[in-house]
Amino acid sequence: MTFKALPLLAGLTLLTFGSSAALADKIIEDEGQIVCAGDKWEEKEIAKDHKTVDAANRCVLTPKDDASAKVTEACAGKFEYLPDGSWKGAGTCTDTYPGGDKVFLSWEEGSHLKAYLYTKTGGTGKYEGVSGGGTYKYDMLTDSLSAGWYKGKLILK
Repeated sequence: MTFKALPLLAGLTLLTFGSSAALADKIIEDEGQIVCAGDKWEEKEIAKDHKTVDAANRCVLTPKDDASAKVTEACAGKFEYLPDGSWKGAGTCTDTYPGGDKVFLSWEEGSHLKAYLYTKTGGTGKYEGVSGGGTYKYDMLTDSLSAGWYKGKLILK
């Protein structure tokens, strides 16, 4: 099993807030470290040197601000590796915060990007109506473990 890239959405780590009314129109700058373990990497050869991959992984997001809660993240996506050596991938993640509230996001990776992109697409509980996004990057440490950083904004409505 070879993990050339994992769908790591380097989701945003949020502060834990008391009430949704206090969150109205709040923009939170967020950055930290991400560590992921690969759960699935299913390759399908389409043609010589051209393949697709279905992938899934689990991550822990550790914010730069030590007072902020750590967040778990589950991601899934698809990658395409082309004969010219380029590649691209896209998928979704669900971030789960202490207490059970969730934030959903989509991500995009590829050899054409210096840093990968993510967009917050919604949430539950305190994070209902959330938006925002940012960038992330990671390095493969082994065939199934990776680590990197994320940086972005979270917009709470």
